[in-house]
Amino acid sequence: MSRAVEPVEVALDYGDGSAGAEEIERETESLIEEIEQLGGVLRLSHPPAGPAPAGTRAGDVTAYSSLILGLAGAPAVRSLILLVQDWLARRASGTVTVQVGGDRLELSAGSPAERRRIVEAFLAHLESAVRAEQADRAEPTGSAERPERPEGSDG
Repeated sequence: MSRAVEPVEVALDYGDGSAGAEEIERETESLIEEIEQLGGVLRLSHPPAGPAPAGTRAGDVTAYSSLILGLAGAPAVRSLILLVQDWLARRASGTVTVQVGGDRLELSAGSPAERRRIVEAFLAHLESAVRAEQADRAEPTGSAERPERPEGSDG
């Protein structure tokens, strides 16, 4: 499977601990609404929940702060990252982590210029990795016969 269509995990983090379950849910729903408008989203779900924390009832509401997306190719990954960058820029706090395979991008509500630089570097890295995988797949495998070279030839 190509890196371009691997599941993409998006996690929202309101790291200072001040965000309650309702705020996290509201922010997550806001992001989901915007993601659903993107082209190329094949699947959107929440990761499986672990066991309920000690002292809670099974019927307690779970606040999801993480999403798993299936995207149709590199352009959809780029669109998602640019959307997340814009979405985060409209908020005063928080962090969004986007993970594509083993590559991870963490964005926070800092300087727009710095965020833009980080996003462009991450996207360039992903595009380079996709090109390298495509080149590896294009190389013939096995023991293909090579044309004979004339004796005395260096080339």
